[in-house]
Amino acid sequence: MSSVFLQNVNRTHYKRNCLLKYITLPFHSPPLYHRHQNMWQVPEIARIIGHYDYNVDVINYDDQQTKLGKKYELLIDIYPQNNKVYQNNLASNCIKVLYSTGAGPDWQNTQQRARVSALNARRHARLRPKSIVQPFGPEIASFDAMFLIGNEFTRSTYDNLPINKIYMIKNSAYLFPACELNKKTPNTFLYMATYPQALKGLDLLLEVFGRNQNISLVIAGQYEAEKDFCAIYSRELYQCPNILPVGVIDVTSNLFEKIRQIASFFVLPSCSEGMSGSVLTAMSAGLIPIVSRACGFSDDEVFHFQDCSINCIKDTLTAFAKKPLNWVKKESLQAVETVHSRYTPNHFSQSFYTALQGLLGG
Repeated sequence: MSSVFLQNVNRTHYKRNCLLKYITLPFHSPPLYHRHQNMWQVPEIARIIGHYDYNVDVINYDDQQTKLGKKYELLIDIYPQNNKVYQNNLASNCIKVLYSTGAGPDWQNTQQRARVSALNARRHARLRPKSIVQPFGPEIASFDAMFLIGNEFTRSTYDNLPINKIYMIKNSAYLFPACELNKKTPNTFLYMATYPQALKGLDLLLEVFGRNQNISLVIAGQYEAEKDFCAIYSRELYQCPNILPVGVIDVTSNLFEKIRQIASFFVLPSCSEGMSGSVLTAMSAGLIPIVSRACGFSDDEVFHFQDCSINCIKDTLTAFAKKPLNWVKKESLQAVETVHSRYTPNHFSQSFYTALQGLLGG
């Protein structure tokens, strides 16, 4: 990302300042609420912080060049591994918050390496792990709190974190209009994720669907950016009649509308998440979630894989593919209800308010 310094995004005149180190794009682009949750969540975070009498400046999480010209009494940082940009600009009484949207770095790196190693053994390949997260350094011990998007499983991936105050934040979903349910086919599944694919579990799904043509998979996401992965799974991705790759998709498009009317289930055997926004988007669209526990949801919200072995995934999906349409319609409505009752934008905002209030008082 480029070096961008946005000063006083709320145009306020308070005596105290907050530095929000996350992303700046949402502040100078149209509000693409349907592309990714953070496109509206980041401005909302800034707005809420302003209610606690802080002027809010924003920089990108990986910015190493911006020269900050003031002292900050509050820091919200999504990537404290890169802290040199502000280390001389924090007031002596600065309250420092780690804002995390994913699992612990050590956990994620370990899980991804294990997935890649297993893939390479199966396919006699040489795929390398991608997006390895830099572990926390000693600087993390100086943070006062963590705001974590996830659940207790996510929290457990930070077992050795030297931060006592942890506040849970609710993720949010794009809210769709009601879906036509009569066209749904119980043997059709959707996978939709960002990257890397081995971490998200696309390879496991391709192993299953590539051998079982009585179930169908639609693949949406950034898989084409991983040329090495696509080369390993070229047959499954491009030659299997029951597997349809559609690439990156706009969930407000006509194509996605057709997919959500036909597909019954959303499947994501990921090995590391915070609270998956893809799962929430799919649930809001009326798809029934079948996911790993790492996706950050409880048993009353989603259907969980017992484990993410290929055999377990195969047995689970073939069993769900036999469900009658009436059952699918009922569970589809339940998925939507779960989102509307727990994961709307208002739920995100309220959980962030509650976290700040718990930390700052007032």
